[in-house]
Amino acid sequence: MKSVSTLLLLLAGLPALPALGADLRDPFARPAPAVPAAALAAQAAAAVPPPPLRLRALILNGARSLANIDGDVVAVGDEAPGYTVLRIDARGVLVARGGRRELLVMGEPGQDRPRDKETE
Repeated sequence: MKSVSTLLLLLAGLPALPALGADLRDPFARPAPAVPAAALAAQAAAAVPPPPLRLRALILNGARSLANIDGDVVAVGDEAPGYTVLRIDARGVLVARGGRRELLVMGEPGQDRPRDKETE
C-alpha cells in the first residue's frame, strides 16, 4: 500500500515538471539583439557625414563646361559617388548631395597644403 501511494504522488507531480523547465534559461543561448544588425549599420552610415567636396579646377565653355571635384572631372548632369552636378558657372559648381544643394567655390591657391607653423 505504501508503494502504491508513493507511485500516485509521483504521478500527480509529473504534469508540473514541464512548467518548472519553462522558467529555466539556457546558459549557452545567445541573447537576442535589442536592435537588428542591419538597423545598426544604417544608423552608423547616417551618423557619419560625407567628407567635404573640394573644387580644384573649372573649365568654362558654355554648355560644355567642366569641373574637377576631388580629382574627378565632371560636367553638368554627371553623377559621381555621393553627389550630382547641377550647374557649372563662373561662381562655382552647384551640386546636390544628401537631398541638399551645395555651392562649391574655388579656394585660395595652396589651400590643400598644410601650413608650416614656424613661418606664420
